[in-house]
Amino acid sequence: MTPAAKIVGMLQNNVDNFPDILPDNICAYMIGENNVDNQHVILVVGEDSAGSHEFGNDIVVGTIRRISIQFYYPKNYEKDMGLIEKSVESFLRTKRIKCYLNAGHVMTPDSQNITNTLKFNYLETEEQ
Repeated sequence: MTPAAKIVGMLQNNVDNFPDILPDNICAYMIGENNVDNQHVILVVGEDSAGSHEFGNDIVVGTIRRISIQFYYPKNYEKDMGLIEKSVESFLRTKRIKCYLNAGHVMTPDSQNITNTLKFNYLETEEQ
């Protein structure tokens, strides 16, 4: 399973922990065309380059994986964006997936959606 698929599944299965996020609004790599509700937050999970390997007895036992989650908010969104992002970040931290970058909120010039990107890393252990 790819890192993006793993995170999407994890978030969709626990969507009750996140305010104003619908399961169909959590997408891998791009915004889905059919089931996305544009009146709610949309999350797009992507992958960044893998990091270093962890070794034990000269054997790779794990790889540092990096993912990014882009939050897309409707143009006139009035709910607490920080609370939504913090709920996702806190949940992932309980799974040992740690945020190392919060890019900050910006408005896209085309659709004028408000976006933010959070980047995370975690150790993916090798199957023995």
